[in-house]
Amino acid sequence: MIDTEATAGAAGGPVLLRIDGPLARITLNRPQKLNAMDGALLDGLEAAVGTVAQAPAVRVVLVGGAGRAFSAGLDLDMRAAGVPLSFFERQERVRRRLEALPAITIAAVQGHCLGGGLQLAIACDLRVGSSDCRLGLPAVMEGLFPGLATVRLPRLIGLGPARRLILSGESLGAPEALRQGLIDYVVPAERFAAGTAAVAETFLRVPGAAAGASKRLLGRAFEAPLEALEAEMLPLMRDCLSSPDAAAAVAAWQQRRAARRQDAPVRERPSPPPAQATRG
Repeated sequence: MIDTEATAGAAGGPVLLRIDGPLARITLNRPQKLNAMDGALLDGLEAAVGTVAQAPAVRVVLVGGAGRAFSAGLDLDMRAAGVPLSFFERQERVRRRLEALPAITIAAVQGHCLGGGLQLAIACDLRVGSSDCRLGLPAVMEGLFPGLATVRLPRLIGLGPARRLILSGESLGAPEALRQGLIDYVVPAERFAAGTAAVAETFLRVPGAAAGASKRLLGRAFEAPLEALEAEMLPLMRDCLSSPDAAAAVAAWQQRRAARRQDAPVRERPSPPPAQATRG
C-alpha cells in the first residue's frame, strides 16, 4: 500500500488532503472559525477534489472538519464585506466535482454542519453524524436561499421535509436527522473517529468499478427516462463483468463452495429394506 500525504495549498492550509492507498481524507482546516467557508478554503477544497479525481486507486473519500465542527457555513466576515456572485458559482462547481468522483464519498459530520457546510455534506454519497451534531440551512433567515440545496435536499429526503428545513431555517439534531434520512449513521461523539473509520472500512470493501457504475446511474435517477438509462447501463455492466474485481468474486465463491463440499460429512447410503417373503 502506498501512503502519501499532501496539503492543498500551503502546509497547514485551510484544506488538508491525505491519501492512504484506497482511502483519501479531505479535512476542512479552519477550526478557529468552525471551518467557515471563504475564498481560500474553497480554493483548497477544489484543489483537493481535483487531486483525488486523478487518483484512480482511491475508492473511498472521507470529508470532515478539524476541531469541533464540520463547517458553520459561509464565513460571516466575508458575508459582511460582501460576497461576490462568483463565490456561489465556485461553491457549486466544487460540489458537482465531488459528486462526479467515482469513489464513494462520506461526510464525517460532527458539531455544527450549517449552510454551505450542509450543502457540502449532501453532495457526498453518505453522511456519518456524531451524536452531538446539528444540521441546518439558515440562509432564509439571512435574506438568502441555500442555492441548489433546493434541488439536492428534496431528492435526498423528500419535498415535504426539505421544504420545512429550508423555509424554517431551523436545525436538526442527530436523532431527527437520522429519522429523516439526512444522515445515514449516528456515532457516539466520544468515539466519532473510530466509528467513522469503521463505516469507511465497510465501503472500502466495495469494488471500485461497481461503485463507480452505481454512482453514475444513481446520479441520473431523477433526470433521465429508463430507456436512456438502460442504454447507459449495459456498457457499464459489461465493464464490471470483465473487471478483475468480478473475476475475484467468482473465484472466491468457487473456493467457498469447494471448502463447504470438503467439510460436509459423508453420508452413508441407507441399506435397502429386507426383502419381504411373498406367498405363492
